[in-house]
Amino acid sequence: MQTVDSQSELFGLLARETTLAARVTTQIKNMIVSGSLQPGDRLPPERELARQFGVSRTVIREAVRSITAQGLLEVRAGSGSVIRNPSAKSVAESMALFLRVGRQELDYRKILEVRRLLEVEIAGLAAERHTPEDLARLAVILEEAAQVGDQQDAWLQNDIAFHAELARVTKNELFSLLLDSIREIMVSVRRLAFTIPNTPQRSLRYHSAIFEQVKGGDAEGARSAMRDHLIEAENTMRSALELQQSELSAHASS
Repeated sequence: MQTVDSQSELFGLLARETTLAARVTTQIKNMIVSGSLQPGDRLPPERELARQFGVSRTVIREAVRSITAQGLLEVRAGSGSVIRNPSAKSVAESMALFLRVGRQELDYRKILEVRRLLEVEIAGLAAERHTPEDLARLAVILEEAAQVGDQQDAWLQNDIAFHAELARVTKNELFSLLLDSIREIMVSVRRLAFTIPNTPQRSLRYHSAIFEQVKGGDAEGARSAMRDHLIEAENTMRSALELQQSELSAHASS
């Protein structure tokens, strides 16, 4: 780990505009992205940053807060601001927040469209790239699914685990990141689906069919099995939404 020399002129003076903090933020972020600042490097002290940029310390504090919120900086007591790699978790949380903020009613159809696109391909790649260890982990999840019965929370966690494990089997971490970003919303979708009788049992049948195709290395078969699963899941969700609306209407009229 290196400490950036507080005397080296890393940053240039900025033209005085109303968005100084945003400009400071952009310049520091660009240096992180380009590799001029590496994870573990410490930024110069606040006073020195203000001097190099030619702005007030208030502007620097605002910029540091913004970059920290984006997961690119970590403020450590006694050590100042340290460059960090954004974690997959922080990226997924940011995406999940984007989907939630300002949306009173989330359009589940949009989420399901994205899920269909992602998970059908995930199944196909899992069939092509799995290892014996991957199959063993998937088999354990299916064995556990057979034991959960009608326990909602246990089923939720198991269902999420199966799809998450399939994503990991692709060996492409972006699939896991994208699935994680809609994880919270999919929990809501699954809770809604649970209101329809025998949802866990149907889910297990479809998961087992997907597993057999993955195990056999049949990429197209796995895609087809996942597609069938998602069609059934969407039909279940629509039934659950209709049931929910019917119950709300009955309650309103009573």
